[in-house]
Amino acid sequence: MPETAIDDGLRERPSTPLSAESNRLRPYHWAVMVLGVLGYATIAADAAIFPTSYPLIQQSLGFSDNAVGYIYAAGFFTCGVIAMFLIGPLTDRFGRKPLFVAAIAICSAFTILAGFSWNTVSFGVMRSIATVGYVSWGLATVLIAESVPAKHRGWMTGTVPVGWAIGFGTSAFFSEHIAASMGWRAVFWIVGVLPLAFGIAVFFVIKETPHFQDLQHARRTGASKFHVDVAKTEKSVLAQLWAADMRRRTIGVTLFFLFIVPQYAIMSYFGLSFLQAKDISFLEANRAITWANWLGIVTILAASFLTRGKGAHYTLTSVGVLGSVCAIFMVYLATPSTILPWFVVYVLITIGLWGGSSNFLQEAFPTRIRGTGGAWGSGMLWASYGTLALIVAPLLTVYSWNVLVIVFGAVLPLIALIGLWLVPRPKALNSNLEDLLH
Repeated sequence: MPETAIDDGLRERPSTPLSAESNRLRPYHWAVMVLGVLGYATIAADAAIFPTSYPLIQQSLGFSDNAVGYIYAAGFFTCGVIAMFLIGPLTDRFGRKPLFVAAIAICSAFTILAGFSWNTVSFGVMRSIATVGYVSWGLATVLIAESVPAKHRGWMTGTVPVGWAIGFGTSAFFSEHIAASMGWRAVFWIVGVLPLAFGIAVFFVIKETPHFQDLQHARRTGASKFHVDVAKTEKSVLAQLWAADMRRRTIGVTLFFLFIVPQYAIMSYFGLSFLQAKDISFLEANRAITWANWLGIVTILAASFLTRGKGAHYTLTSVGVLGSVCAIFMVYLATPSTILPWFVVYVLITIGLWGGSSNFLQEAFPTRIRGTGGAWGSGMLWASYGTLALIVAPLLTVYSWNVLVIVFGAVLPLIALIGLWLVPRPKALNSNLEDLLH
């Protein structure tokens, strides 16, 4: 009896031929990308104001070094949990755009309120709620991925993290020039207003994505233009994420983001602490952080274009390996006079993670759970940050910064690469999202 071919849910539909017209970038596509990048830049600026100005806040509110880690962790875990179990599923039920706008608005409001904090607890609560907005990274990439032509998806989603470099560098600049003269509260008020302005622009300019509109249509009528498996959409989106056909991908995404993020985070969120431990002044350290992140824009763009030409797996593997090598070199070759250049080079390499991970995350999951899958990856990202925030200070009482750089910068990324390759690669580069059957 002849065998019947079974669709395991992970095969790719033969690519639909595309006309030059369908691949052409229109003004709206550029608008979606620019607003996504700038919207995320304002969120990144918010994310950076605490790590680049915490000595001033610590002095003002009188909290301990351990409290710094707890404040970091509370925010990151709040963001991670809400992203994975609330924002993601809501995105697949109610749309990409409204959740993106809501995330930006929450971040804006509670960052401004944090500037009015009167003690450690009030500051920690405001910061924790504000970090819910950090899920906008995943939401922005979904908006762009589902709105632009497939040919340009890789590099256009890869530009979203340029916003991170712009925002992080801008906050370091503000901390250097404004916080030192006007106080840390002024920085929180200024940075807090920025997301609100871009949230309003997103609300009026960006439309809901064609893929989500098709998903809604499929739920109502059973008919889908983009090959949505209607039967599977009846299940809970979280249940779909861990169903047999998606489990390997979800595990791979989880491992990748949990273990790759520390490679970059150890020198971004903890760069000020690391450099001050190397006898670099507050102003010099923030200047180095500013330039490392602003120059990192080039790395992110290079990684995003490499993703388009070689694929996300190749790009992210290259970044992970090069970052590991640089971590080892920085530990064993850097001297007091060369630590700043080594720091900048390390950040320039590891920040390339964001140029490749956006497209990787969009290709990992189908339309029916792309919002949930993207938020899950984003949640793992912030959970990794939170874990790092809890353990760095205690570890530094036992081990040196050099040991931490080797572990987080060179060893853990190797585990991340295992997770990366657990997620199957698309059989064709820049495939249409609707041509990927999951």
